[in-house]
Formats: sequence, C-alpha cells, structure tokens
Amino acid sequence: MAFPTSLPLRRGSCGAATGGRLAAALAAVAVLAGGGAPAAAQEAFSGAVLPDGGIPVTSDLVHRVCGTCHRADEQRRMSRISYQRTTPEGWQQTIRRMVLLNNLQIEPADAREAVRYLATNHGLAPEEVRLGAFEVERRNIDFRYEADPETQQTCNRCHSMGRVLNQRRTREEWELLTAMHRGYYPLADVQSFLVGDWLGGPGPEADDEDDGRTAVDRAVDHLAEVFPLDSPAWASWSANMRTPRLEGAWALVGYERGQGPVYGEVVVEADPSAPDQFETRARYTYPARSVDVTRTGQALVYTGYQ
Repeated sequence: MAFPTSLPLRRGSCGAATGGRLAAALAAVAVLAGGGAPAAAQEAFSGAVLPDGGIPVTSDLVHRVCGTCHRADEQRRMSRISYQRTTPEGWQQTIRRMVLLNNLQIEPADAREAVRYLATNHGLAPEEVRLGAFEVERRNIDFRYEADPETQQTCNRCHSMGRVLNQRRTREEWELLTAMHRGYYPLADVQSFLVGDWLGGPGPEADDEDDGRTAVDRAVDHLAEVFPLDSPAWASWSANMRTPRLEGAWALVGYERGQGPVYGEVVVEADPSAPDQFETRARYTYPARSVDVTRTGQALVYTGYQ
C-alpha cells in the first residue's frame, strides 16, 4: 500500500493544525527519549507558571524522585502530576513507563511509596472507579461504553476502554495524553485518531454532518467534560477519607472448587506506624479432607477503600 507523501491538515476545535500538533508531540518525545530537556529548557520550564487548579503534592519523596522533570511551583503543584488522578494500578503503570522510556532512576521502595501516596491523594472516589473496575480487576468482559461509542472506538483500537475510564484529567492533560500517543505511537493517527482524514476524506465512523473535528478531537472534548480532574465525588471522598477499620477477628466461610466447604478465622492487625497497612493470620479447615491450613499475609489499602 502506498502512503501519501504529505498529510492534509485538518483544523481541530482549538484552531491548531493537526500536523502542527503532531510535530510538537514528536519534538517533545525526542527530548524525553534523550533522558531530559537541555539545561536552558529546564531553567525556562522551572520558572513557568503552572495552570490554575491542580492538586498540590505534599510528599517530599514524590518531589524528590519526580521533580527533575516535573517542576513545582510555590503551591507545591507539580507539572502533569497535579492535573490528573487515577487508580493505584494507573500510577504504577505511569512510573513503570517513566523508568522504561524516560530513564527514571528510582529505588523499588521509593516507587512503592510514590504509588501509595499518589493513589491515595490523587486517586479516584469509589463511585468513580466503579465503571472501570473490570480493568483493575482483570475481568474479561465485553464492555460497551454507551455514553459515547465513538470515543470507545477511538481508544479501543489500541487498548481497553477501562484504562481510559479510570483516569481523571484537566482538558489540557487529556490533550497532552493524546499528544504523547502521537509522539510514541505515530501510527495512532492512521489507525484511530484521524479516522481516514489523512486519505483526504471522512472515514466510515465519521458523522453524517462533519463538524470539522477529527476523532481524537471529539474524544478529548467528551473525556474533558465527563472525566474532569475536579468532581463532586472526589471532593466529598477526599475530604472525608478515613483509615479503614479492618482490625479484628473475622469468620471465614466459603467453598473451594475441588476441595469442598471451608471455614475458619482471619485475624487482621494494623501496623501502628502505617495505619493503611495490615498483617493477617488465617486458620481454616477443609472438613471433607480433614485438612487444616495456616496462612499469614500483608495488605495495603489505597485511597481508604481499595
């Protein structure tokens, strides 16, 4: 198949040419791939004023391990980090990507603590995570995003819609996220983002009444409206978040396939130095086999509930 030597430019909702945004994204990724911006660029960035809003980062560890690239202002807001929220798995994936693609040097213990802080303070309220819970629970379901099937189609061509549902961002952050996709994965335009526009005409998914926006423009408009950084659910949950009360002795009753009924007791004890960490001791019996089992374990609860 022959590819055109130049791509026709389409104006997006912000009036910027698609080709220009792609060039900017590629330039940004080229800097990141080199392990960091030049000194002059970093100095200019460190003096820049961050966008309004955002969540201050109060963790000294996060500032230490992330501050080389993500600059902070006087309110302790950090670029990019302060303008998004996601699940523990989402933050873990972000740090892994920083290590693999941006040469982040971080000790495993620091990485775990960073995920712990970010998931709790830049996380999701229970009702926000409910729709995309299948993603973090790794349930294989045929999910249909009824709110905007076109957005699902745009995102599903590369990954699960659950990864999108478990994020909250400002509009600028949603735009930067798509720019990152275009920089690291240039074929995203051909496969999904432009929906056939690069061939000079609308793709099969285009609306009957073309409003001039590409598929990725429409997706960003939808996501920025439906999944913003600030929400009543998060404002309420973060203001009232409490350490989970799990300590005590719990009855264990269940059934294990191939083993039969099981019953016993699980004792949960909180770590005095870290109230969201717990140690467990379980003793249970399979009466059909006359087998007694003893187990010990550790658990960490993120965001007060997960």
